[in-house]
Amino acid sequence: MKQEQLMPLYPMPRLVKWLGGQRSWSASVTYDIQERAVADMERVRLNGRLEQALADSSRQAAYTDTPVHIRVSLKEGLHQEGYVLQWDETGLHIEYSQPAGLNYAVVTLEQLLSRQGLTWSCFRIEDEPDYPVRGLMLDIGRSKIPKLTELFQLIDQMERLKLNHLQLYMEGYCFEYEQHKTAFPESTPMTAEEFRRLDAYAASRFIDLVPNQNCLGHMGDWLSKPAYRELAEHPDGMPIEAPFRLTFPPTTLNPVDPRSLDLIRGMFDELLPAFTSDWVNINLDEPFGLGSGKSKERCAAIGLGPLYMEYAEGVIEIVRSHGKRAMMWGDVLTRHPEAARRIPDDVTILDWNYDSSISFAEHCSMLQKNGISYYVCPGTSSWSSLSGRTDNMLNNIADAAIQGRKHGAGGLIVTDWGDNGHWQVPAISYPGYAYAAGLSWYTEGNLQRENELESYLSEYVFKDASGEIGHFLMELGRYYHLENSSLDNGTYLSALLTRGLKSREQLEKELSLFLRIFAELNGETANPFQLDFQYRDILDWLEKRKEQLERLDLQAPDANVITDELRNTLRLIEQAVGIHRYMCRIDMTGAEDERRCLIGLKADLETALDEFNRLWRIRNREGGLAASNTALYRLLAQYEEILTAQ
Repeated sequence: MKQEQLMPLYPMPRLVKWLGGQRSWSASVTYDIQERAVADMERVRLNGRLEQALADSSRQAAYTDTPVHIRVSLKEGLHQEGYVLQWDETGLHIEYSQPAGLNYAVVTLEQLLSRQGLTWSCFRIEDEPDYPVRGLMLDIGRSKIPKLTELFQLIDQMERLKLNHLQLYMEGYCFEYEQHKTAFPESTPMTAEEFRRLDAYAASRFIDLVPNQNCLGHMGDWLSKPAYRELAEHPDGMPIEAPFRLTFPPTTLNPVDPRSLDLIRGMFDELLPAFTSDWVNINLDEPFGLGSGKSKERCAAIGLGPLYMEYAEGVIEIVRSHGKRAMMWGDVLTRHPEAARRIPDDVTILDWNYDSSISFAEHCSMLQKNGISYYVCPGTSSWSSLSGRTDNMLNNIADAAIQGRKHGAGGLIVTDWGDNGHWQVPAISYPGYAYAAGLSWYTEGNLQRENELESYLSEYVFKDASGEIGHFLMELGRYYHLENSSLDNGTYLSALLTRGLKSREQLEKELSLFLRIFAELNGETANPFQLDFQYRDILDWLEKRKEQLERLDLQAPDANVITDELRNTLRLIEQAVGIHRYMCRIDMTGAEDERRCLIGLKADLETALDEFNRLWRIRNREGGLAASNTALYRLLAQYEEILTAQ
């Protein structure tokens, strides 16, 4: 192996020194364990994991007869998550200072054995993370709640990426609150016992499972129920100025009604005992309509920022009563500096931004100057897109990592949201998970390493013998460049499936109104919807992706499910392209062409829906499926209605 060659590792380690020569692993392994390291070695399951990794690797290559000697020792002064690995003619030497560091040393060895085989060039690795907190937040609050087995597998993948923080975002009835269960008979929530099992599993892999429950905005599922509607800031909805009568549904709790805090107190009394983490994410983001409904009088008296913080302080006190510390989103605070100055020292702010054209720099600088503890939170860009927006994801995560490092952020958490039905399948999000893991571990060394990222996904996550799935997933998230759409946080084709058949004029008016409403709700301005859809180019792109999909040769245990999920993702994208064609009457000369187009779309959508439902039930709970596929069934009904009328 040449000096300039890279280790087949992701995240890339901080320092690799090539020592010259090479040696191979043997079936005979001996150990020299420093006495103080014995308990740590047992905790990280070093023997069992190394034996399994060697057995897996030996299926592809032969052992040497020469025994391998492994020394494990503690070394003072190393980072608590850092480690040193030296592989040379004497064998393997592992050094660490805390159990987490030893665990990441084993994680590195497992990946090397899987990807490099049994013969290694001699080396020394010295490694430690840039960010103390390296996390993932998965939305289980919008439709999709994975089965427990899926969450265990997610935690396994996180450990392999050296991530140490997991949140499962909740805004609906995702946890089985006993005192509220009769109001949500359609739900299939996680139970306290399931969270306790998940918490223990995560802790055994050095991952902090942090409870997460929205407490102010995003409470629409609760406020839509008669039992809770009177707790809303706008119980009858918030009127929106529009060319026609429009009411934004109630989503925000009334901060001046003491029953709002009583609701949160009761929820936390049930939820928090299931977690060992010292932290709770109380969210408090996007409280649309705050101060304009039932709390209007109080807002006029003290101002919106103080009104928000008055309620936030009440929630923070509830968290403290459980011996925990609060995290909360920073979107209100960055617009109201007077509120930011009231953030307590024991609270951490989560600064989110998912648009790569907007830098984290300004917010990071402001939070640092105010002495506020904070994390940067970019996104996977997978939601409302079917297959992701790869380059937005790459640039958004890179900017977060760079600016967070520059301005003293204590962590980086990549978010994976479930807006508009949570239609993206897990594989779509993995490039974002992996890139965020790489940059939060070692920002400089993993920046712009797209080839290494793709190789990691192909070789280690999906075990693709063709070596193509990493590139395939990245390209799958690039069709949005051919849309040239002004939509934020999603793609035009995904919006077509969500909104159904309309005339082009009606659709453009609706999307322009949508952009304006959400811009105003966030205190911003928006331009009308714009589109320059490259229909022929997208057809070419689709054919290339279909051909590429057929070349994949996945060896992962769920290979067939992954392949079917990706095939159905392409099927849904193609359905949306067909809607655009029908709406614009592309290559159609009359009614018969239009009818044939609709017949084809209907047949394809029926297949896509059958697969959508089947695949959903393999990985996820039943509750939420009906909400997720509603827009697709509505579209199918439109096809049937038009065809019947002709």
